[in-house]
Amino acid sequence: MDFAGISRGSIRDQALRKLAELTVNYDASTLKEISPRISKPDFSKLLSSTPKEYSKNKSMSHVAISLKEYQVLLSLCESTGLAFKSKDQCKELIDKFKAYLLELPDQQFAYNILSQAVTISPWALLGEKLTMALINLGFMYGELYMEDVIDIFHEFIEGFFYTAEPQLSNFLSLSGVLQGLATNARFLTVSPRAFKVFTMLDSAIDSEEFLTDVESYCEELAEEPPQEYDTVLNRDYFVNFSPIMYLELLAKIMCQIINAIIENKNNSLLHCILSKVASKYDDVDESSNGTLFTPNLNFSRYQMNIIKTLSDLALQKLEFLDRGEPYIVYSSFKRLKLGYLAKSHNLQVLSCGTFTDNWDLKTSKRLFRTCISIKEVMLDSDLGLTVFEFGSLLVFKDATVGPLLTRAFSSVMANPRLDPSYCLQASKSVGLCSKVLSQDAVVTTIYSLTNLLFVGYDGFDAKRKTRASHNSTIYSGTPNGYIDDLQLPSPAHSEISSFSLNRSVEFDEHDYRKVCENAITAIIEVCQECNDETIPSLACTILSQKISKIESPIGTLILRGLTSCAPFSQREFINTVRLLNRLSLDALEHRKTTLLSNLQEAQISLARKLKVQYLNHQSDLYMTYLDEMLTAIINKGDVQQLEHHRPHTEIREIGDQIAIYLKPLAEMLPDVTKSEEPLKITSTHTIDLFRNIWFNMVVHGYNITSKNCQDNIKELERIAYNTPPLASELSWDKTETSLDLNTVLRRGSSNHNVKDHRQILGKIFEIHRTMSYPKLMFLAATVFVESLRVRSGDCSTILLYFSDPSVKTSGADKYISQIAFQIVKDYIQLINTGANKQFSSDYIAEQLTNMLVLCSHPIEDLQDCAVQCCDLLINKVSSALCHKRSLFSLFDLLTLLFDSLMDADTHQYEPTTTFIAKCTGIKLLLSDDYQWRSATFKRFHDKSKYWMKLLLYKCNIDVKSLIQSYVSSTQEKEVEFESKIQFGVSFALEMAGSISSHDRELSSISLYNSANLDTLPTIVSQLSWRNHFIAEIINKQPLRTEEETNKAFREIRDRVYDARNTMSEQTNDKIISLLVEIAGLVLFNDSNHGELIRYIVELPFAKFDKKSMNVATAIWFVVMKDKPNLSTLLLSEIAKKWEESIDLSQGMFSQQHDIDNPEFNKMEYAPTNSPRVYKLADQTNASFQPHLEIIKLFRSNFEATLNQSDHLLKVFTRFVEYGLRRMNVASYHPLARLPRFELIRFAFDVLNYHKKLGSRSSCSLTELILDAGLSWFRQRSQYPFGRDALRFESVFSLLKDVARLTDHLKCSSSQVMKQQILLYFLDDEVSKFNVWLNCLNPRDTRGTYIDDPIQNTHITKAYEFDPILAVNLSLRYKIKNLDEQLQKLITDNPLPAIHYPDAVQYFIGINAGTAMPSHHLLFWAKLCPIDAITLFLPPFGSNPYVLQFTMRSLEYHDVNVTFFYVPQIVQSLRFDAKGYVERFILETAKVSQLFAHQIIWNMLANSFKDDESTVPDDLKPTLDKIQREMISSFSATDRVFYEKEFGFFNQVTGISGKLKPYIKKSKAEKKEKIDEEMALIQLEQGVYLPSNPDGVVVDINRKSGKPLQSHAKAPFLATFKIEKEDEDHNIITKWQSAIFKVGDDCRQDVLALQLISMFRTIWSDAGLDLYVFPYRVTATAPGCGVIDVLPNATSRDMLGREAVNGLYEYFITKFGGENSIEFQKARNNLVKSLAAYSVISYLLQFKDRHNGNIMYSEEGHVLHIDFGFCFDIVPGGVKFEVAPFKLTREMINVLGGSDTNTQAFRWFEELCVKGFLACRPYMETIVRTVTPMLESGLPCFKDTTIKNLRSRFVPGKSEMEASAHFRKLVKKAMESFYTKGYDEFQRLTNGIPY
Repeated sequence: MDFAGISRGSIRDQALRKLAELTVNYDASTLKEISPRISKPDFSKLLSSTPKEYSKNKSMSHVAISLKEYQVLLSLCESTGLAFKSKDQCKELIDKFKAYLLELPDQQFAYNILSQAVTISPWALLGEKLTMALINLGFMYGELYMEDVIDIFHEFIEGFFYTAEPQLSNFLSLSGVLQGLATNARFLTVSPRAFKVFTMLDSAIDSEEFLTDVESYCEELAEEPPQEYDTVLNRDYFVNFSPIMYLELLAKIMCQIINAIIENKNNSLLHCILSKVASKYDDVDESSNGTLFTPNLNFSRYQMNIIKTLSDLALQKLEFLDRGEPYIVYSSFKRLKLGYLAKSHNLQVLSCGTFTDNWDLKTSKRLFRTCISIKEVMLDSDLGLTVFEFGSLLVFKDATVGPLLTRAFSSVMANPRLDPSYCLQASKSVGLCSKVLSQDAVVTTIYSLTNLLFVGYDGFDAKRKTRASHNSTIYSGTPNGYIDDLQLPSPAHSEISSFSLNRSVEFDEHDYRKVCENAITAIIEVCQECNDETIPSLACTILSQKISKIESPIGTLILRGLTSCAPFSQREFINTVRLLNRLSLDALEHRKTTLLSNLQEAQISLARKLKVQYLNHQSDLYMTYLDEMLTAIINKGDVQQLEHHRPHTEIREIGDQIAIYLKPLAEMLPDVTKSEEPLKITSTHTIDLFRNIWFNMVVHGYNITSKNCQDNIKELERIAYNTPPLASELSWDKTETSLDLNTVLRRGSSNHNVKDHRQILGKIFEIHRTMSYPKLMFLAATVFVESLRVRSGDCSTILLYFSDPSVKTSGADKYISQIAFQIVKDYIQLINTGANKQFSSDYIAEQLTNMLVLCSHPIEDLQDCAVQCCDLLINKVSSALCHKRSLFSLFDLLTLLFDSLMDADTHQYEPTTTFIAKCTGIKLLLSDDYQWRSATFKRFHDKSKYWMKLLLYKCNIDVKSLIQSYVSSTQEKEVEFESKIQFGVSFALEMAGSISSHDRELSSISLYNSANLDTLPTIVSQLSWRNHFIAEIINKQPLRTEEETNKAFREIRDRVYDARNTMSEQTNDKIISLLVEIAGLVLFNDSNHGELIRYIVELPFAKFDKKSMNVATAIWFVVMKDKPNLSTLLLSEIAKKWEESIDLSQGMFSQQHDIDNPEFNKMEYAPTNSPRVYKLADQTNASFQPHLEIIKLFRSNFEATLNQSDHLLKVFTRFVEYGLRRMNVASYHPLARLPRFELIRFAFDVLNYHKKLGSRSSCSLTELILDAGLSWFRQRSQYPFGRDALRFESVFSLLKDVARLTDHLKCSSSQVMKQQILLYFLDDEVSKFNVWLNCLNPRDTRGTYIDDPIQNTHITKAYEFDPILAVNLSLRYKIKNLDEQLQKLITDNPLPAIHYPDAVQYFIGINAGTAMPSHHLLFWAKLCPIDAITLFLPPFGSNPYVLQFTMRSLEYHDVNVTFFYVPQIVQSLRFDAKGYVERFILETAKVSQLFAHQIIWNMLANSFKDDESTVPDDLKPTLDKIQREMISSFSATDRVFYEKEFGFFNQVTGISGKLKPYIKKSKAEKKEKIDEEMALIQLEQGVYLPSNPDGVVVDINRKSGKPLQSHAKAPFLATFKIEKEDEDHNIITKWQSAIFKVGDDCRQDVLALQLISMFRTIWSDAGLDLYVFPYRVTATAPGCGVIDVLPNATSRDMLGREAVNGLYEYFITKFGGENSIEFQKARNNLVKSLAAYSVISYLLQFKDRHNGNIMYSEEGHVLHIDFGFCFDIVPGGVKFEVAPFKLTREMINVLGGSDTNTQAFRWFEELCVKGFLACRPYMETIVRTVTPMLESGLPCFKDTTIKNLRSRFVPGKSEMEASAHFRKLVKKAMESFYTKGYDEFQRLTNGIPY
């Protein structure tokens, strides 16, 4: 508060301000917490210190305000800037401030206040503060008291102007009020009454009467000063007292009102408007006639009225100021300055009115011309700048203003006395308007400005000093920029075209330089703001042309202009940089040190500017400049002949040339001494440039001891700090196998230099004399850069060199490890010498952390070196590990490494490679090799133990304190209350509890081995082990009194009700927060428990998701532990909500996530989408989790509360009974297996307790358990779902436990059969689980729980219980007599079975035709499409019941499902004696046009037996008839669509016919013809490719046509843009290439891809991670079809033609080294796809598997194409390919080489076996898909095709035998030499490489 005359350090003043703040901003309870001594009455005490009260009749102004009263009043005013907690306080202060404001004009002040007020009077200060305070209060509480505040100001104005006597206190008070209104002018815009406050003031002040009174009073004070004002008349604030001051304040308020309207707070009004308009000018339509309304400048009608009013006033005031009145006297410079300010404010207001079309443009232009014609106006820094901004704004309204503006601008810039800030701001404003000026106008301006530079300093007229010309257009004036005459200029004064100076002004060298500085500033700003790149290019060109003046006094200015303008033009920037580099070299060569220094400064300045812009994400040229500088260094010393000796003088000379670039390069890079992070470089080009500058430096004499290095040591250290490692994974050139191939390293050097490098390297390791020169230089560069980098505090980067494979292949790796040790030693030495802040404990810990992270790097050498370097650093500087950053990182790394081991079980076949620590945020990228992970974990764990023991010995207490902190922090991070293993925490506690030799007393116990002791209990107790969670509850509910408790309860009740009503909007965090608060209320008070317990249970059940339930169970445990008396109530409430959730079909009792059997699902032609499968699985699992948590809670509590009460036992019993009874409606998803059997397992515990008690409930509970167990088996057998092997093992253990308990269950006689049936199911289930979990070496467990063979009686009894149990039992055991018994049962009594589609096969007859079904079939559950289609075939097709049932089944399914089976439906017409198939086709065609089109294309393809359409098929008449009927039945819309689609397709396929004359011509000629025809295709809306019916063609790449190889046909490829909807219903667009094939029957490919799609669905529904890509093929006519091209895939044939030696080499080149994450991901993709296609290839017998038919995707998947040979046909009839599937040596090499024990190969085998096992249950589905096609005439079918197909599924073998069978097939495929023989045959006959 210096301005108030009170010292800033005044203790009382600060205390009063703080007290005022606290009393208004905090409520009572909080206030007590802040300070017990502060209470609400203190507000009253503050008010009592300001005793004035408002009274109309009684004034206290004659009583002088004391200093304390004054300070309290100001403090209260300041406090209004805060939020008030009480409306009453707000009202009290308004009344208080009103009293003081209204009496202020006559108020007396104590002498000590007046004597200390220097810069502002107490009347003005208090007036300003009271005004601002009242306005602040008016805006509070939704402007509740705004009208009261407005009334106060109205009353003040009326009282002041109509009753006040003229005296100094009155006038000063008024100035304060005006200043307060200007500060918060938003108040004046809130309503018309508020704005009237201003208009009243304006009319009263801006009047002749008032202003005359002020001037008269000023003269009176000057002549006869009153005695009472003696102390103030000589103060600073009295100097400005004049009428002009009030006019300036009014103008300022006007300006601020508009600023408030446009929400401008930081800039002047005019600058803000100009900036907004300039930023939006590109969006203005040229036809808008100059009206610019932008989104940021849209005003309401009320606001526009205000602007109109203010604009009118502004113009009046401008004219008034220009006229000159007797009472407007500019008797001092300060008065003149106020006049200019007033005119400036008014001009800004007028500009806004002009801009918003509230004022005439012509008037504004006239005013602008008047202003620029007055030199004194233009020389004033405020008014002149406003004029320039005003003119710039007018340019946007009328471009004709531009020439006037630019001429005036150029003239003003020629003034050497111009203020630099004025010059800069004026230049910015002109630059902004240059956006809309014509290019010629801007170019003219640039030329005018550059002319100022180059007229010559001998200049301005070729003399050293000269008199200014009478006709000069250059403004000049007195040194301070103002004229001697103090009269405000009028328009009648001199014009811009003919300025005459009152006296001679001589220009010296300093003046010339100032003018040049102005010109350069102007040029820079114009170039920066204009959007025309040619302008900065022009400026750079002109400046570059005058480069000859580079050594003149203005040389530095030219450089500044060049470096500033160049960044606005990419081309000119590069040219300028290269020019500066060339000039620098010339200066160095000619030893022009001053010039060289100036050039370097210019480059440094440019570097700094670009660095700032880059850090602010504002420049794209930073990297360009960096690359140019790096390239310049590399280009020095380039030679033609590599590894050729060169003289040392040449080496030294080039070293000096390199040195001139080091300072600018260093300046643009982050500085470690300023704690700036090093530059993050991802561009391989830039990384390579950085490498090569160091290579070039060491080649040319640079080393750590060389002169050039010492001269530039700071710069080199900074460059080294930002340099990426010279060798790393990022810098690795996959085509450069060795470092010796680098051309910079191979540049020759001198013997002297080579000797120096050998000497330096020899101190680190022994150098063999045969070491190659490039390797020597590489190692020298490594030592050089890392020795410099370590001085910046970085000793860990050297370890990254191992990640470059070329380091190992070059043999440099053994030297890198020794260099790394040396660097760490140097680092330790620098630590010990205390070099600088980069070697403080924080930085050291960070370096150790980096090295600890690298201890788990996938590269073994890097890992070894990192461990040894950590060892060295920790041994020498133990404090490095005794730090939060490094020690926490150590513990986190152990956690992550352990998690990576768990990942082997939780993410089977899809290893997680990225792990992130929750505590420290450390990110690890780990190899997918679990054996490597295990070894790495063991090694790091052992090392960590050693390091911790060392640390505990040296700094025991500090380490244990850090461990406590770590454990606490990890508890805080575990917000989800998940019971995960935190290995790092376990290890930390283990080490903290160990007794070291440092604990001398404990380690000296003689009668017990101290090695077996630990201090863990003490450590744990010190950790406040009462749970962080309870602490959080206490913190959230500070309950001190009964009143606060009741208030908290009411608040919670309201929040619970609100949460109930908006549960869908409630986040988990909100629910958890509310639960915590409720728990706090339960734990820490003794009332309302019943209602609170209800809430604490109700909320998580209402939310019902994984996270909220996990937290809830943790809270429930806490409540039951701390409040045992509430346990029964809580459990009862949970049980109640459990029942409600079951009734609502939530969680495990919801079937919404159940997976239909694959044959019922829609089959898709798309790549396997495993992420989506597992995402849905995670959602399903999460939905089951709440019930699983509840079951675990009850089971745990049951064991803990045995024998407590009968009531509790009833709760538990009812809990399990309610769940078991509803198991038949629970989920049948494979993931539901765990919660289902967990409940059954808990039920066994409850049952056993009842049996101990002899309870009568035992029998009924036993029945419920058996029924619940059997309910799971009402569905088909399912293998484990997903990839969480840990969960599989858990379920496997649970199943075995349930099976064991079921086996030992003592049942009544009526329950024995049910028990046996359940055991048969469980025994089979356990056996299947066992095979799945150990598929490579399964053990036969069948008969473990029931060894008696299953009998017909079991089937009979199962049928009585539930027919589906009998069906599934028969399917599981596959015994013929069981099938016959089941068929008899269903035939005799079909009604119970009609709900189950799987029972149909038994009702119709297992053996086709042996039994015909009855009418019951009409009511049976619908079959899947392919099963229904099969029933159209003999012998079923003639039975009316079968046909009607089939039709009902097909019509039940969505057309998008049956669409897939078009080929089978068409073939069924061969047996359609009764016309049912025809009817189905015709009716479905009416429903779906896409179906109709596909049917027509398929019919066309099947109409002839040959590709030439010469031999009609027997089915052709039927097909033709159906086509005619179908087309004739189309509606008008459908007919148009049909003609449009087939017309488009015929246009495309017709190209093949037009290509026939070109068959013998070159590819180029064919290509030209295709492009010609493609250009003619008419693309109509809605058409699609036959192979992509789910998308529409929106564009055609008409240049994409490509002829394909064919001897007699003309197939070609073309690309189309397809728009379609994805699985998430988002519209996506992609380019799809398609082959239009002619002369090849595509129907066989269609069938093969159909089957591949079915395998895809089977595996996806089984949660099996196998990858296939069934692309689309559509047969459209005999021998014709459309084939989708696999995107982003290349054939192995093409890879061979590209000179790829082998698949392994391709993977290395494509994805990186074998240790890289990319390679491992690609290999993993290969494993999944190779396994999938191996299984399919075997089952469908794909042949002709040469390398042209094997594709590899961008992600590493193997894909198969071209299925012309499958089932029982082979190429040429010669069975070359006898291997079960293609598994070549090169594939095996990628999987790990000849060692078949590698993880990748083992995964391949496991996935093969599991894929085979998963599809075996669907053998009949596959067979039924093939069967309708047998009569199609496809060559792949023989008489034994179906028999052979079935036999390949080995249906007679058990799962264990099937697993062994497929392993043999894998071994056979590996050992087959026929595969290689067939590849060789293809190479010889068709030229296909392999």
